[in-house]
Amino acid sequence: MATCKQQAFVLATKFTWILYCAGAAATQIPCTVTVNQLQFLEANITSSNITIPCTFSTKGCPSSSPTVLWFRYLAHTHEGLCTPKCTKSEKFQVTSTVPENQASLRISNITIEDSAIYFCGVAFPDSNDFTSKQTGEGTTLTIRASKKHSQGVYVMTTISSFLFFYIAAILATFKFFSKPKTKETGRGGHNAGSKGSGRSISRAIAEELRKKKHRLNYRPRHSEKETIYQNR
Repeated sequence: MATCKQQAFVLATKFTWILYCAGAAATQIPCTVTVNQLQFLEANITSSNITIPCTFSTKGCPSSSPTVLWFRYLAHTHEGLCTPKCTKSEKFQVTSTVPENQASLRISNITIEDSAIYFCGVAFPDSNDFTSKQTGEGTTLTIRASKKHSQGVYVMTTISSFLFFYIAAILATFKFFSKPKTKETGRGGHNAGSKGSGRSISRAIAEELRKKKHRLNYRPRHSEKETIYQNR
């Protein structure tokens, strides 16, 4: 019996020690924050406002409310928008619902220049853990031009292209008709500047001279009666 009681005491002691260690380990869990954001978000310039959502989860963090921050990366610079107060309250506004672990950034009077990567950050000031201050992977916001603006650009591009081809056609026609025309010297002949046409002209002149010479050498003989009649 004593042996069984001793064994039971040892098991109870081990179980208590395990619970104690588990409790101690639980209190040593660091505060961990995880932030999730939409990867892409698009809006039309005709829309006056847009809201970028942000959700987060916590583990082992203090019961105090976290601080939500927003900043963005432009083409070559970064800008702190709300850290935690918004620098431009008339344009940017932060809303957060701590029990639901949700936050959002509202942008008013959006323009094409507002296209950027927006980052949501969540931090617990009461915690010294490195993982208690985290940001999401960022939301790429793209502001597109309105359809009317796009149509206007398309019409102007079409008109410019038409004018370009019209002017090019006029210049090509003017250049074609302004070229000096070559003089032909017979069937399929060219001007006297070419060697072939020069030879043809020389041959024609030589043939004509030969014919004239033949005519001069050939004189018809008159009959004697006609000669006598003429002498009388």
